[in-house]
Order: sequence, then structure tokens, then C-alpha cells
Amino acid sequence: MDNERLANLTTGLRMIPADPPDTYLGVAYGMIRGVRILSDAKPTSNLALSLVSAHVLECALKAYLSKDGSDSAVRTPDVRHNLIALWRLAHKDGLNVPKQPFDWVNVLSHVHDCPYYLRYSTGVHGISVPGPEPMVTELETLLERVKKISVVLHDHES
Repeated sequence: MDNERLANLTTGLRMIPADPPDTYLGVAYGMIRGVRILSDAKPTSNLALSLVSAHVLECALKAYLSKDGSDSAVRTPDVRHNLIALWRLAHKDGLNVPKQPFDWVNVLSHVHDCPYYLRYSTGVHGISVPGPEPMVTELETLLERVKKISVVLHDHES
């Protein structure tokens, strides 16, 4: 393709930077379908479901907390993979979630945060994880709530 034709094709197009919150929201949305597939599978693989669910939750909360375009507050070591800390920050920042995280969030946070038992299970003989429900339904609801906030913010920026 010659340069003139390429210039004609790209005129008027604008590349949007891959930045927060869109990057976090994109990962959460890219994986939520996998959460539903894993939860509906028979037999259910609760370990795989928990791993993917924890990551979706982390990304959804980080998307909300970085809605201003900066994710510096969610990258500190005490917050980065701590689902309870992320939940509490999001609640404090106005996300419509209960002040106290759901039980499944507490369980996931324990195995998702350092020392990352859910990923590596170093030094453990077993891991306790939440069952599929109500975790999956509540996770889907949370993600939709965060998406609506993100869409509203982008509409105001345009």
C-alpha cells in the first residue's frame, strides 16, 4: 500500500492510548465470560474459577479506582493484589458496594494476595476457595456497575 492511500485511510482516525481505567476494564471484561464458563462447567474447577474471578475482581476495582486516568494509588505493595484493600478504597471513593466486602472477597483476597497461594500454593497442602455462587453473580453485577461509571466518565470527556 502506498503512503498516499495509507494517509487517506487513516485521516480522521484517532488512536486512544492504552491507559487506565480502560486497560483494567478491558482485562476484566475479557475474562468475565471465562468466569461464567468455569462456574457452569460440570464438574466445576473451583481452583481455576477462583483464580480467574480474583483477577477479574482486582481489575474491576482497579478500573474504578483509576477512573481519573491514574493508577498510582493501586500500584503500592500494600494495595496492589489485596482485594480487601482495593474493595475498601473503592467503597470509600464512592463505588456502590457494601462497606464490608462479601465473604467470597475475603476468602479470595487471602489466597490472591502475597504470598499468592492461589497462584503458586507454596508451602500449603490445600487451599480453601469460595463456591461459584453467589460469587459469580455478584462479580458480574460489580463489573457492570464499574462499566457504567466508566462509560459515563468517557461521555463527559468527549
